[in-house]
Amino acid sequence: MKRYKIYQRGIYFSEKTRKWTRSHLGRLLRNPFYIGKFRWHDQIYEGKHEPIVNKKVWNKVQKILDGRSNTKTSKKRSFTYGHGLIKCADCGYNITAETHKKRYTYYICSQRRYIEHIEKPAWVPEHKVESQIISLLEKLVLPKDVYDWVMEYLKRSSNKDTSDVEKELKSLKRKISESQKIVDSILLRAAQVEDSLADNFMRLAQERQSEVKILQHRFDQLKSGFQEDNDKPVEILELAQSLSKQYVTLKPSQKRQIASSVFSNLLLNGVSLCADYRLPFAILANNANRPLKGG
Repeated sequence: MKRYKIYQRGIYFSEKTRKWTRSHLGRLLRNPFYIGKFRWHDQIYEGKHEPIVNKKVWNKVQKILDGRSNTKTSKKRSFTYGHGLIKCADCGYNITAETHKKRYTYYICSQRRYIEHIEKPAWVPEHKVESQIISLLEKLVLPKDVYDWVMEYLKRSSNKDTSDVEKELKSLKRKISESQKIVDSILLRAAQVEDSLADNFMRLAQERQSEVKILQHRFDQLKSGFQEDNDKPVEILELAQSLSKQYVTLKPSQKRQIASSVFSNLLLNGVSLCADYRLPFAILANNANRPLKGG
């Protein structure tokens, strides 16, 4: 039987039956609209519509969902290569993982039941996925002259990235300051006008305050990422010469970090893993075991 999918609404259905996905149902149950509120830019506001569900019941549902979410999250984190790291080469959806016989981890397309594939998706044991990643890492082993050149490239690139980030941080800081001054002036104006007009000023202040929060979030995110990740490519490159041998001894979180830093578009095609390398690792892979011209 042919199956169809409404991507925009997240609903799967066949010609005779309709099946709602768990994620779509979860979003519905999380929506504060049903208790007379609405969400805007990650903030909850009081609405003017009548509540559909009793708030006590809604809060109880949220606690149940939180409990299930925490349980699922803890299980997911035990899988090294699932949850978005690898995609299905056929349909493009995430490769998911399951534990079989309480010991063995297998990977397969998460949409195998809902989307037709050219070939039926196969369960791939984790050791086969890992052995292919190690083979891909072995391509990063470079002759010394090529290694020295790439290291110099990384240092120059890092300096350029630092300059760009600092410029954006300064720009965001200026915009945050200007927007906050506007919010303060609107609030001051609201305090000076009649009550009938104050509500309009308060709504306008809330809108501008939301903009400030978005800018501040971007500022914090950029600053944190800049401080934590600026030297990561250099560190991984330094390990690259022996990384393929050390890889099996690393913790799952470390393996995942290395895989996501080195590769892009990790795809599972049947039982075969293929990948594109991120820059500058693509340069390493293309020049492995090849002497540097003019060296």
